[in-house]
Amino acid sequence: MAMISAFTTVDKIAHNSCKFAFTLSPTNYGYWKTMIEPFLITNNLIGYVDGSIPCPSKTLSVTDGATVPKENPNYPIWVSNDAHVRMLIISTISEASFCHVQGTTSRDLWLSLKKAYAPHSTSREYTLKTQLLRIKMHGDETTDAYLNRAQEYADALVAIGEPVKDKDLVMLVVSGLREEYNGLKATITARQSPTAFSELHALLSNHDYMLGKTRTPITPYGLQAFYGAHPSNNNRNTDK
Repeated sequence: MAMISAFTTVDKIAHNSCKFAFTLSPTNYGYWKTMIEPFLITNNLIGYVDGSIPCPSKTLSVTDGATVPKENPNYPIWVSNDAHVRMLIISTISEASFCHVQGTTSRDLWLSLKKAYAPHSTSREYTLKTQLLRIKMHGDETTDAYLNRAQEYADALVAIGEPVKDKDLVMLVVSGLREEYNGLKATITARQSPTAFSELHALLSNHDYMLGKTRTPITPYGLQAFYGAHPSNNNRNTDK
């Protein structure tokens, strides 16, 4: 019987020190899985999730005429290790997705999330495509938040096997921009070659910067500093 090694304190600290950029939400399952799966693999934790390190029996088979089963030393180690993996996964789940935290093992949790977000169903496809078709930039929404929201919808569609073409995603996102971006809309749609979604962040950031410059008023302090550095004609006449 091969023994399972318990995670050491050093192992746990190393695992817990990994900070992920975002948490699982109802629309970013594919993106979240792409982020967390390599972490589990490189840290030799994936076996608890994919079932390749199954839960051992609580007791060992009775041998040599013994009447009382012996406790399996691997069982408590596995339970402790698995609880640690489950805790790590839970720490990457947002409040909006917490209702899908089910089961008692890390594999139960993994399959529950997959069942909730990965399967292709007509209703989910309709919901995601409708959200993307109707996407609009909110009045107080930043360009980063808007593009991230669009990316989440696109990633969710990829997860169910319904990827959106990059040029279609760009067209939908651009059409949903606020009125202040009308000039940029015209520039993008007039391009001979299609704009990639990855280019939008820089284009919007540059537009925001230029828009901010044109809207920056000359402050009273700035005027005072200007006139202070340039004496009036009256002052020059007085000196004479």
